[in-house]
Amino acid sequence: MRLDLALLIIVPVMIAFGQFLFKMAGRQLSGNLARDLWSIAFNPYFIGAMALYGIASFLWVIAVSKTDISRAYPFMASGFVIVPIIGYFLLSEQLNPTFFFGTALIVAGILVISHA
Repeated sequence: MRLDLALLIIVPVMIAFGQFLFKMAGRQLSGNLARDLWSIAFNPYFIGAMALYGIASFLWVIAVSKTDISRAYPFMASGFVIVPIIGYFLLSEQLNPTFFFGTALIVAGILVISHA
Protein backbone atom coordinates (compact mmCIF):
# COMPACT_ATOMS: atom_id res chain seq x y z
CA MET A 1 0.00 0.00 0.00
CA ARG A 2 1.26 3.46 -0.84
CA LEU A 3 2.28 5.62 2.13
CA ASP A 4 -0.02 8.49 1.18
CA LEU A 5 -3.05 6.21 0.90
CA ALA A 6 -2.23 4.52 4.22
CA LEU A 7 -1.98 7.92 5.92
CA LEU A 8 -5.24 9.08 4.31
CA ILE A 9 -6.91 6.13 6.05
CA ILE A 10 -5.01 6.25 9.35
CA VAL A 11 -5.39 9.98 10.06
CA PRO A 12 -9.22 10.08 10.07
CA VAL A 13 -9.26 6.97 12.26
CA MET A 14 -6.95 8.70 14.75
CA ILE A 15 -9.12 11.83 14.68
CA ALA A 16 -12.23 9.69 15.25
CA PHE A 17 -10.72 8.03 18.30
CA GLY A 18 -9.70 11.48 19.49
CA GLN A 19 -13.37 12.49 19.28
CA PHE A 20 -14.26 9.46 21.39
CA LEU A 21 -11.71 10.53 24.00
CA PHE A 22 -13.13 14.08 23.97
CA LYS A 23 -16.57 12.59 24.64
CA MET A 24 -15.15 10.59 27.55
CA ALA A 25 -13.48 13.72 28.96
CA GLY A 26 -16.76 15.59 28.71
CA ARG A 27 -18.65 13.04 30.78
CA GLN A 28 -17.13 14.45 33.96
CA LEU A 29 -18.13 18.09 33.42
CA SER A 30 -20.13 19.83 36.12
CA GLY A 31 -21.52 22.84 34.29
CA ASN A 32 -19.23 25.27 36.13
CA LEU A 33 -17.10 26.79 33.35
CA ALA A 34 -14.04 27.65 35.46
CA ARG A 35 -14.02 24.29 37.23
CA ASP A 36 -14.64 22.43 33.99
CA LEU A 37 -11.79 24.15 32.14
CA TRP A 38 -9.42 23.27 34.97
CA SER A 39 -10.74 19.72 35.12
CA ILE A 40 -10.43 19.18 31.37
CA ALA A 41 -6.86 20.47 31.28
CA PHE A 42 -5.72 17.58 33.49
CA ASN A 43 -8.16 14.94 32.29
CA PRO A 44 -6.31 11.87 30.93
CA TYR A 45 -8.93 11.39 28.19
CA PHE A 46 -8.48 14.99 27.04
CA ILE A 47 -4.71 14.70 27.12
CA GLY A 48 -4.90 11.48 25.11
CA ALA A 49 -7.20 13.12 22.55
CA MET A 50 -4.84 16.05 22.16
CA ALA A 51 -1.91 13.66 21.70
CA LEU A 52 -3.81 11.77 18.99
CA TYR A 53 -4.73 15.02 17.26
CA GLY A 54 -1.12 16.18 17.43
CA ILE A 55 0.31 12.99 15.95
CA ALA A 56 -2.46 12.91 13.32
CA SER A 57 -1.59 16.48 12.33
CA PHE A 58 2.03 15.54 11.67
CA LEU A 59 0.94 12.51 9.65
CA TRP A 60 -1.55 14.65 7.73
CA VAL A 61 1.25 17.00 6.65
CA ILE A 62 3.13 14.00 5.28
CA ALA A 63 0.01 12.72 3.51
CA VAL A 64 -0.81 16.01 1.79
CA SER A 65 2.82 16.50 0.79
CA LYS A 66 2.51 13.32 -1.28
CA THR A 67 -0.91 13.90 -2.91
CA ASP A 68 -3.18 16.72 -4.01
CA ILE A 69 -5.15 18.17 -1.12
CA SER A 70 -8.26 18.10 -3.31
CA ARG A 71 -7.94 14.31 -3.41
CA ALA A 72 -6.78 13.93 0.19
CA TYR A 73 -9.31 16.04 2.06
CA PRO A 74 -12.42 13.96 1.21
CA PHE A 75 -10.87 11.12 3.21
CA MET A 76 -11.43 13.26 6.30
CA ALA A 77 -15.16 12.80 5.67
CA SER A 78 -14.73 9.18 6.73
CA GLY A 79 -14.68 10.54 10.27
CA PHE A 80 -18.42 11.19 9.86
CA VAL A 81 -18.76 7.43 9.47
CA ILE A 82 -16.17 6.24 11.98
CA VAL A 83 -17.20 8.41 14.95
CA PRO A 84 -20.82 7.20 15.10
CA ILE A 85 -19.67 3.59 14.71
CA ILE A 86 -17.32 4.07 17.65
CA GLY A 87 -20.23 5.59 19.57
CA TYR A 88 -22.36 2.56 18.76
CA PHE A 89 -19.80 -0.03 19.87
CA LEU A 90 -18.15 1.75 22.78
CA LEU A 91 -20.94 3.98 24.13
CA SER A 92 -24.06 2.01 23.14
CA GLU A 93 -25.36 4.93 21.09
CA GLN A 94 -28.06 4.15 18.53
CA LEU A 95 -27.71 4.35 14.74
CA ASN A 96 -30.77 4.86 12.54
CA PRO A 97 -31.48 4.17 8.84
CA THR A 98 -30.65 7.78 7.96
CA PHE A 99 -27.12 7.22 9.29
CA PHE A 100 -26.66 4.21 7.01
CA PHE A 101 -27.98 6.09 3.99
CA GLY A 102 -25.70 9.04 4.68
CA THR A 103 -22.78 6.69 5.27
CA ALA A 104 -23.35 5.08 1.87
CA LEU A 105 -23.27 8.53 0.25
CA ILE A 106 -20.07 9.51 2.06
CA VAL A 107 -18.30 6.26 1.15
CA ALA A 108 -19.45 6.56 -2.47
CA GLY A 109 -18.13 10.11 -2.62
CA ILE A 110 -14.77 9.10 -1.19
CA LEU A 111 -14.50 6.25 -3.70
CA VAL A 112 -15.41 8.49 -6.64
CA ILE A 113 -12.88 11.16 -5.67
CA SER A 114 -10.12 8.68 -4.86
CA HIS A 115 -10.41 7.16 -8.34
CA ALA A 116 -10.54 10.49 -10.17
